[in-house]
Amino acid sequence: MASIAPPKAIDPLPAPAPAQPSEPSPAAEAAARRIAQYEAMQHAELQPDKVLVRLDPDAQRFVATLTDSATSEMLRRYPSESQLAYSRAVMAYLRAQLAK
Repeated sequence: MASIAPPKAIDPLPAPAPAQPSEPSPAAEAAARRIAQYEAMQHAELQPDKVLVRLDPDAQRFVATLTDSATSEMLRRYPSESQLAYSRAVMAYLRAQLAK
């Protein structure tokens, strides 16, 4: 009978040499600058310059308005005009009921 021999151990591959630090290529530098500009632009867009909070006297609700001071454009408003219209109608109804 033939004897079964254990398999031979395989020598591991030698470890790769550590990478030498090199200067980034011009394309990599340009890409890094472009990414930094893009992130700065996004950060500026996400943070509005002006937040105005006021009380709507007819609806008896606070209204928060976010505007961009560079363009004077309204970015967001809470509550919306339809929600304020509903609140105004409810308050008008309640005032009419109290006046009776």
